[in-house]
Amino acid sequence: MRAYILPHPPIAVPEVGGDEILKIDATEKSFAKAAKDIAEYDPETVVVISPHNIMFKDAFYIAKGPGGVGNLARFGAPDPSVYYEYDTELSEEIVRLCEEFKVPVAYSPEGSETVDHGTVVPLYYVNREYKSDKKSPYKIVRISPSLLSDAVLYDMGYLIERAIAHVGRRAVIIASGDLSHKLKEDGPYGFIKEGPQFDEAVTEVMKSGRLEDFTNIDKDVNDLSANCGYPGFVMLAGALQDYKITPEFLSYEGTFGVGYGICIFKCENWYVRLAKASLEKFVKTLGKLAGEELSEYPDFLRKEKAGVFVCIKKRGQLRGCIGTILPTYDDTLEETCALAISAGTADPRFDKVTESELPELEYTVDVMGAPEPATKDELDEKRYGVIVTVGRRRGLLLPNLEGVDSVDEQLEISCRKGGISPFEDYEIERFMVERHT
Repeated sequence: MRAYILPHPPIAVPEVGGDEILKIDATEKSFAKAAKDIAEYDPETVVVISPHNIMFKDAFYIAKGPGGVGNLARFGAPDPSVYYEYDTELSEEIVRLCEEFKVPVAYSPEGSETVDHGTVVPLYYVNREYKSDKKSPYKIVRISPSLLSDAVLYDMGYLIERAIAHVGRRAVIIASGDLSHKLKEDGPYGFIKEGPQFDEAVTEVMKSGRLEDFTNIDKDVNDLSANCGYPGFVMLAGALQDYKITPEFLSYEGTFGVGYGICIFKCENWYVRLAKASLEKFVKTLGKLAGEELSEYPDFLRKEKAGVFVCIKKRGQLRGCIGTILPTYDDTLEETCALAISAGTADPRFDKVTESELPELEYTVDVMGAPEPATKDELDEKRYGVIVTVGRRRGLLLPNLEGVDSVDEQLEISCRKGGISPFEDYEIERFMVERHT
């Protein structure tokens, strides 16, 4: 996962700013560096949280439709004009999760055909890096924040990240937002002392990587600063709550009286980091993580108790996968540590992982939901895993696996794994997982 905080001043685009762009040289160079980072990561989808989409007081807006065209014609630059295809599958999964968890969302075609400048400006540099000025080589999801509470903004961010995991998308998230618009007397909105105070507080949070601290910024300072980024920044914090964040703060400028801050966040999922560290230590030393080695991991891993599956791939091919349907340890921290070792050393289908292989391994950790009885009609191979049972024979298949494209395939493979004939009268259970990659 990659995430970014990027501003959206049209003047930062050469076709609009002309020679004025020389006055924000650091911002231009930082845009270029962030764009290069995105292109090297090569996402399938870019999720952009922009306050310049349609915005509702009491709901989040998501653009619905096949795609939209974005340019800066209203700022005097009709070209480049780029077509962005929308990631409908990911958008619909975000909407489904919002409905499930009662987060208000407006999934609407209104405004979807024209891509807003809060999206266009950051993606201008990304498209330039790809050398693509007609159609973006990635899909996008356009989301507006709302004026709901910080807690709801944070939850919405988490649902975005979970939807990305559910559909198995290689994605990046951009929180597009300018900082205070009140930094200079001769700026567009004048000066107020809370303007620089807000910008200093926000950039300190960016540099620290402790994004949850956005919500600790003084409310009066936030309200008076006339910024347009804060709600999106809180959403980004929610999206990254399961990740170890390594920030790379690139620049801050307020040349024109508006604050432009740019930061890259490289993100490592805590579950995946734990599985990787656990297997690597065991393979290298036959020891297990303990004491100080576990101190960096967040408390939620110690408070959660669930079954876990750890799957390991090497060069895209399965190298080991072991899991538990129900928890066998006191918390998911212990569960993940133990199953990572088992997946790498005790899967009977494979030889034990060797130390020379460790740099090539990729990990997926699935945290299991409780199984529930189901009928075939209640299954969905993308959303639910399945368990089939006859007596003591049992077969299990995780959801949303590459090459499993129907419920019939899912059931057939599950039966085969459990030594069950598809013609037997087997019981069906379904379960959901939280997938971490």
